[in-house]
Amino acid sequence: MAHRIPYPPNKGDKIRSWHFLKHLFANHDVHVGFYVDQKADLAHIDIFAKLAKSVCVESVDKRWQKIRAVSGLLDGRPLTLSAYPAGRLRAYAQKLLGAGEVDLVFLSSGATGPIVDGLTEAVATITDLVDVDSAKWAMYAPRARWPMSWIYRRESVKLAVYEQALAAQADATLLVSEKEAVFFRAQLQPDVAHRVIAVRNGVDLDYFDPARVRAKENDTPEVIFTGAMDYAPNIEAAIWFVRQVWPTVRASVPDAIFTIAGGPRTSAVNALAREPGVRVLGYVDDMAESIAGAQVVVAPLLTARGIQNKVLEGMAMKKAVVATSGAHEGIEAEAGQALLVADDATAFAFNVARVLENPPLRQKLGDAARDFVCAHHCWQNVCENLDQVIETALRGNRQ
Repeated sequence: MAHRIPYPPNKGDKIRSWHFLKHLFANHDVHVGFYVDQKADLAHIDIFAKLAKSVCVESVDKRWQKIRAVSGLLDGRPLTLSAYPAGRLRAYAQKLLGAGEVDLVFLSSGATGPIVDGLTEAVATITDLVDVDSAKWAMYAPRARWPMSWIYRRESVKLAVYEQALAAQADATLLVSEKEAVFFRAQLQPDVAHRVIAVRNGVDLDYFDPARVRAKENDTPEVIFTGAMDYAPNIEAAIWFVRQVWPTVRASVPDAIFTIAGGPRTSAVNALAREPGVRVLGYVDDMAESIAGAQVVVAPLLTARGIQNKVLEGMAMKKAVVATSGAHEGIEAEAGQALLVADDATAFAFNVARVLENPPLRQKLGDAARDFVCAHHCWQNVCENLDQVIETALRGNRQ
């Protein structure tokens, strides 16, 4: 069960859920249920019809989701859960489980928990939280104005309680990094905490391969930031970088350009294109090709948890990556060896300009980055870890 159609793999949660699913399709009979919140995604349902034993889709309108979320303020639930109707998918799950068709339930995101609430006592259950979302809401709160600051704090508290309850019910709870797993285990009783397991993200090393793209770096020094530009942390990062970091970079490298690649994008992101040396691309046909044309990949995230795929993808493309400590968290590559890390605007700008002006340093960082990702974030190895978790869950891991 997924809170968003797991295809195409063009953003964080879809990348992870698609690669997990693709692996499971090869080894198991899989029933798949998910929400669709964009009409364009309806075109991808046929992919699952061909691969899955059965498919159930529940459409949700983003505008109605916001209205539904507000109802959570009245009934005491986390807004994350209120935003999703559970009728069609719950009936689907109830039918499958009632017929004994399922040995294991895999929940991709805690938001799917209500779909199977009270239905999984007789089967193994794995919940992939990916990140501890309640902690992310807690990070948003101090930066927001009232009443959003109050809503974010409330969501953090309510969602934390729900995440802990899901973990207590599951045979295994997955987080995307060991740091995230350690953080979550500290919130749980020991008999639950030992079932929290880190299963990291991988990178498509064939797609994000500079040998495949064979694009030459632009003669003009280019810095690139990638991601879904309607996602609040990415919007915040792009604005901070353009306003606080980019002027200092341009003072050192006057002909440098900053590219923001990825869609959908908001008006706030589009407005950044009015700044000197900044271009906003939105969706691109081949993100690896866009990355290949730049000298530096930046991940200037101020709010981040877990593992940032954009960092791994830049590293896989043999690029020098400059990231904040939040974007680096969860990636065990050593700062200064396979990437550079800085948090204040001055230090971040210094690192970007230094790499732009130093080709040997770019080469050194890029080579080390690709080596690290190949060694630690290959999807085949990640999915082998997932297989071990599944085998343990099917044997019964709650004792």
